[in-house]
Amino acid sequence: MLILVKPFGRFLFVSSDFPAENPRTQTRNVPYTKTLCFITKNGQPMIKFFRKIRQNLLLEGKTGKYFKYAIGEIILVVIGILIALWINNWNNQRITDNQSKFFLKNIKEDLVSDTLAIDNYIKYYKKNIERKKKLLLISEFDNTSSDSLFAMISSSSIKFEPNITTFTKVSNLGISELTKNVSLSKKLYAYYTTDLKIFNSLINWEFESSIDESKYWYNIQNEVEIIDDVFPKFQDSITNRQNFIKLIKEPRGRNTLLGNYYRKELILSQYGKKKNIAVSLINEINDDLNLN
Repeated sequence: MLILVKPFGRFLFVSSDFPAENPRTQTRNVPYTKTLCFITKNGQPMIKFFRKIRQNLLLEGKTGKYFKYAIGEIILVVIGILIALWINNWNNQRITDNQSKFFLKNIKEDLVSDTLAIDNYIKYYKKNIERKKKLLLISEFDNTSSDSLFAMISSSSIKFEPNITTFTKVSNLGISELTKNVSLSKKLYAYYTTDLKIFNSLINWEFESSIDESKYWYNIQNEVEIIDDVFPKFQDSITNRQNFIKLIKEPRGRNTLLGNYYRKELILSQYGKKKNIAVSLINEINDDLNLN
């Protein structure tokens, strides 16, 4: 709320506009936009001016006019208060609308960055899945080098980190609705809360499973000496290759490869769904911003 006085014939304003946080003092010749809650005239309250009129009416014995004037004065005061409240509500709504637009634009930018990142993750998983599929389809290994086989059993994984910069700011400010569009607001909150939690649980499962598989191929199994060009090897290349093929063909090795293949296919589909949701939200935000 603004307090307006008129010292020495000028108006002083104390105002604060989004996104600035600290109030600043401004000097203007005429009032505008801000809520008027108290006015003084020539340094003296205007109420003294009205009081003088009422006193003159009483002294002149004009009681009827006095009461009419008093009622009129009350009505004017009520109207003034209502106008001040309306201006204050309008101004607060204007600030809220500008704030919503500001955050929506930034969330849209965050979602765009998510879709670009997801595209890279999709490429990574497609390549990984294709490599596992190729290995699982091999029945004869004569034409496949040991280096290629080692590359195909590789069990790696990467974690997706969505851009939550703007949503974190919104949450810290305690804003529960980003837009008057209730449906869009709910979708955005779901994207960054419940949906993200479920998605992260799947990604963590994939990450931990890939680590366990790597441990099996490189640490737990006792058939193959891992290829290394730095230190001497005690297993000759022919025995190494034979044991490695045996390891891939036996049930545990093949089941490990199958588990990796189907798990990564599931994760790939989840990335596709995540991207589709992000793109849909971007389009809805654009529509909302254009309407407002």
